[in-house]
Amino acid sequence: MLSIRGNSRLFRGIGAKVSSALNLMGPRSPATRGRRWSFCANNWRELAERERLALVGQMAASISHNLKNPLGSMKTILQVQLENPELPESIRGETKMVLEEIGRLSTKLNQLLQFSRPAVRGGIAIGSCDARAAVEEVAGVLSHEAERRGVKMQIKVSGGGTMVVVSAEALNDIVSNLVVNALEATPRGGHVIVCAAPHDGVCMLSVEDDGPGIPAALRERILQPFFTTKSQGTGLGLAIVARRVAEFGGKLDWESPVRNGIGTRFYVTLPAEDVRT
Repeated sequence: MLSIRGNSRLFRGIGAKVSSALNLMGPRSPATRGRRWSFCANNWRELAERERLALVGQMAASISHNLKNPLGSMKTILQVQLENPELPESIRGETKMVLEEIGRLSTKLNQLLQFSRPAVRGGIAIGSCDARAAVEEVAGVLSHEAERRGVKMQIKVSGGGTMVVVSAEALNDIVSNLVVNALEATPRGGHVIVCAAPHDGVCMLSVEDDGPGIPAALRERILQPFFTTKSQGTGLGLAIVARRVAEFGGKLDWESPVRNGIGTRFYVTLPAEDVRT
């Protein structure tokens, strides 16, 4: 099992570098030293958090790798069984239920894999795609899940100007995690609205749901990895969205409630291809 203790050498190295940097900065007044120590303490916390997430990412990748292949085999066997016309209806129904559970597990494992990928820091990742095509693709994939939950999904995408400086894979991660999050939050009979349109040199994406909204006490924590209020949630969906958006120099905002004390709307601002230099 991976542990922070096993990487104490790395932390000692970080501490040595911080101390060396302090010595190079030379003597200062008490006020300056206080600001200097505050700056270094913040950097220390950030480095420690990065290392912790790196270890978690390694563990997540290992877990996903060891579970995805067996789940894939189980899914194939069950799908072949469903093609048997002599399969009793009672067993057919149970087989479909197991397939749905395998699908849910696969979704969670995909989130772990997304989170375990190394992040590109500083908004310097490279890629481009059509936001309209990405939104429509995600909507097509998740339409069955929306129907199963009794939620109506509406797609409102501009006809042009939706080329963004984001890789298709990253944009799929962003949109799919936001839409899945919205579907899980929306009660039966509710709506999820996905919009994409160009605006002042950027592309604006939004995903809105009719859920209960985000309690004020939890608003500072919703983007933290592994924080969730769902009994079967991983707490990675929004963390993946935030990281992917940052990789391409975008911006993530949200508001809740949206109207009448309910609902949540997430906004993603992404650089348009023709204005990125």
